[in-house]
Formats: sequence, structure tokens, C-alpha cells
Amino acid sequence: MKQQHHTPSRLNFEFPEEARKNLKIQAIRLGVSVRELATQAILEKLEILELQADMEAAEQALKRHEANGSKTISHEEMMKKVGWDEL
Repeated sequence: MKQQHHTPSRLNFEFPEEARKNLKIQAIRLGVSVRELATQAILEKLEILELQADMEAAEQALKRHEANGSKTISHEEMMKKVGWDEL
């Protein structure tokens, strides 16, 4: 997930008190606002989840590909096939 500049939207939710205290301490330690640290943490987690979803989709596509009897080849074989093994 690439960070894009969009109009900000407000989120309101319950947050564990101990985690809020730790968030504030870490924000101070890093010299950023609590809002900046929380936003960064949420965006990073969303990026990880998106990458995981992409990997799961790729694994499922490979399983379907193999289930249909299609063959796969290695990266090295593909490089030779397209003539890029000399690069």
C-alpha cells in the first residue's frame, strides 16, 4: 500500500489504556506526535496485511495453475528461454 495524499478522515475508537500510555511514551522518545506514530503504525500494518493477501492470492493462483496440469519452470530456465542468461 503506497502512501497517498488524501483528505484526512477521523477515526474514533476505544484503545487500551496501557497501550495508549506506551504509545505516548514512544512518540515522545521518537520526537513525533501520538497522532503521527499511531497513523504510521496503522499504515505499516495495513501494508503488511496487503502484502500477505497478495502472497496468498499468488499461492492460490499457482495451485490452480498446477491443478490444471500446467507446468512451471525455474527463474534460471526462463532467463535462458528469453535470452537473458548472458546479462
